[in-house]
Amino acid sequence: MIQITRVFNSPFLGVYLRTWEDYTLVPRNSDRDIKSLVSYHLKTEPIAMTIGGSNLLGSLAVMNSNGMLFSNIVSSEELKNIPDGINVAVLKDNLNAVGNNILTNDKAALIHDDFTDESVKTIRDVLGVEVLRGKFREVRTVGSSGLVTSKGLVIPPNMTDEEIEELGKIFGVKGRVGTANFGSLYVGASVVSNSKGALIGEDSTTVEISNIEEALNL
Repeated sequence: MIQITRVFNSPFLGVYLRTWEDYTLVPRNSDRDIKSLVSYHLKTEPIAMTIGGSNLLGSLAVMNSNGMLFSNIVSSEELKNIPDGINVAVLKDNLNAVGNNILTNDKAALIHDDFTDESVKTIRDVLGVEVLRGKFREVRTVGSSGLVTSKGLVIPPNMTDEEIEELGKIFGVKGRVGTANFGSLYVGASVVSNSKGALIGEDSTTVEISNIEEALNL
């Protein structure tokens, strides 16, 4: 199921929200409508919280079915919002915008190439996936520019067919290029999606929405 919307009057939903199959991180002071959209369209339980006092949850966290990784600015008090039984770790790295710099599903993680070896080990252990350093041509913030689920992959349109095919093999899904929010290369910052649905930035065109829907098999 797909829904276009805004968060805090912004079409860049992926900056504020982070989701996978069971849970969605939602800013504590977001309105009831966003929490309802998360429950209805993504079929997930909303977790209301902040990270380091910030509402930018999508930029500061990443998750898959195996665990959640948080920026080193998160407090122990904030982590108490995470349900018991979830594998959680804090990534102690200078690249603290974890969500902007890691693109992951349950098969692989593509990460900013400046992450330390220690961070690579933590990412591998917590998310339980193969970890590869990389970028989308000149774009190094792969988490905010790419979007991947268990069913599809969307990457910026500056990639070649060979690169798209290779990335699809890495993540175990078919990849395609796309934009959102009227031409933005930062699809991951514009769209929040799992295998069940997607929330798409309100500035996205009909063509962009259709392309994302097809790419993610929704």
